Amino acid sequence: MSRRGLRIFALVGVISLLPSLSAAQSKSTSNTDGQEAPLCEDSMEVFTPFVTGVASGNVPEAMDALAEVLKDPEMEGCHGGAYIRLGGLLEKEGLPYAGALAWSQGMQLDPDSTSAEVVTAFLALEERHGDQALMERTFAENIGFKADKETRSKMAYLGARGSYAQSNYSTALGILSLVQKDSPDMGKGMALKGVILTQQGRYNDAMAALLTAQAMVGDDIELLDTVNLNLGRTYYAAGNYPKAIEFYAKVSRESHWWPEAQFERAWAHFRIQDINGALGILHTHITPFYDDWYFPEAQLLRTYSLFLLCKFPDASTQIEAFQTTWTPVRDELQSTVSAMDANAVFNDARSYIENGESELSEMALRDVPYDKSFIEATESVDVAKKELGVLASRSGSWVDLASGMVQIRHDELIERHGGRIKSQVQGRADELTTMLTDTEIAKLDMLRLETKLYEQASITGQIPDAEKKVKRSERVRRGYVSWPYEGEIWADEVGYYRVNATPECPPGLMAGGQ
Repeated sequence: MSRRGLRIFALVGVISLLPSLSAAQSKSTSNTDGQEAPLCEDSMEVFTPFVTGVASGNVPEAMDALAEVLKDPEMEGCHGGAYIRLGGLLEKEGLPYAGALAWSQGMQLDPDSTSAEVVTAFLALEERHGDQALMERTFAENIGFKADKETRSKMAYLGARGSYAQSNYSTALGILSLVQKDSPDMGKGMALKGVILTQQGRYNDAMAALLTAQAMVGDDIELLDTVNLNLGRTYYAAGNYPKAIEFYAKVSRESHWWPEAQFERAWAHFRIQDINGALGILHTHITPFYDDWYFPEAQLLRTYSLFLLCKFPDASTQIEAFQTTWTPVRDELQSTVSAMDANAVFNDARSYIENGESELSEMALRDVPYDKSFIEATESVDVAKKELGVLASRSGSWVDLASGMVQIRHDELIERHGGRIKSQVQGRADELTTMLTDTEIAKLDMLRLETKLYEQASITGQIPDAEKKVKRSERVRRGYVSWPYEGEIWADEVGYYRVNATPECPPGLMAGGQ
C-alpha cells in the first residue's frame, strides 16, 4: 500500500521607445551564457539607417534597417540594441506580441542598454498578449535591469516564478527578497516562498511564509484556498497531522481543490490512526458525484483502512471493485494518449475547456480549466495567430524576422503545454498500472497479515473470536414507516459523513500491530 506523497501547487497606450545612442550602448556586456559579448563598434554608424527611417516617418524602412543588422553575424555585438529598437517599433505598429518577443531577446542580449522605460513598457504588454511565462523567463535570467521601486518588485516576483519553474529554488528565494513589503505582489510572493521552502524541507520557515501570505491575501478567495491547501501539505510533510487536518478543512467547499484537500485530509486522519475519521472523509470520493474524478488512491486508502479494522471480507471486496473500476480507465487513458502528439493534446484540452468535447476523458482533463499557465498559453497562441495574419499582409525583410519570432513562440507554447498535459495523462495511466499490480500483491499481503494476526492471538492458547453484535428485529414506532436504505445520496450531504466502524480484530489486537 502506497503512502501519500507531498504535492505543491504552485499558485501584469502606445509608447515610442527609441533608446538614445549613448556611450553606454557601446560597452561590452555579458550574454546569457555568461560569456563576454562582442562590442557594438561604431553604433552611431550602425544605426544611422534606422534613425533616418524614424526621422522621416518611414517605420518599415527603419525596421528593415534593423533586420539587416540582425542578419549580419559580424554585428553580433549590436544585436541586443537592434532588438530593443525593433521591439518599440513593432509595438507601435500594432504588433505587441512580436514587440514583446523582440524586447525579451534584446534585454537578454544587452541588459546594460535596457532602459527603465523599456522594462516598464515590456511589462505593460502582458495585458495585450497574455504570455506571463515570457516575462518570467526574461526576468529569471536577469533581474538587474534599471527600474523604479514598484517595477522592480513586479520584476522580482515574475523572475522568482521563472526560476521556480526551472527548479532553481535558491535563486528564486534570493530574487523574492527584492519584492517590497508594500508591493501588490507581496502576498503572492510570500505564498511562493512558502512553496519553495517546503520543497527544500524547511518546514518551519515555510509555515511562517505561508501564514504571512494567508494574512495578506485579502478578499482573494482563490489564493486563500491555495495557501490553506499548501499549509495543510506543509504541516503534513512536517509530520504535524492535526495541524494539517486543520488547514485542509479551511479549503472552501466552492473551490475546485476541495475534493483534493479532503482526500489529503483523510491521509492525515489515517496517520494519527483515526481510521473512522479517514473512512468518513473517503466516503465522499465513492459517491456518484465523483465518478468522473481521478481518485484511485482514495479507494486504496479506504481498502487499507478496512483491513486495519480486520474487516477482511470487505477489504477483499474493495480490491476486486478497484480492479473492476480502474482497469478500463487505465486502458482508455493509455490507448488514447499514446495515439496523440503534443499538438493534438493541446487542441483536445482546449476543446474541452471551450465546449466540453474531447478525445481524452473528462477524468484526464478535469483540472485543465483551472490550469492558469495553460489558459494563458491558449490566449497567447490566439494573439500569435492574429499577428501572423497581420504580418502575412506586410512586406519587407523585417516581416520575415518578426514572423519567425512569433511562429517559434507559437509552436513552443503548443509543444510545451500539450506535451505537459500528455505527460500528466500518461503518468496517470502508468500510476494505475502500478496500483493495479499492487492490489494483486495486497491480496497476498492480506492473507499473510491475517495469518500473522491470528498467530499472535494464539499465543494465549486460543484464538478469540471477533466481538459479535446481537441481531434484533427492527422495531418501528407506531405512526412511523420504515424502509430499507437504498443508497440515495444528496449533494448537501457530501463532506459530512461520519463512520463508526467497530474493529473486528481479536481483543487487544489490531491488524496494524496495535
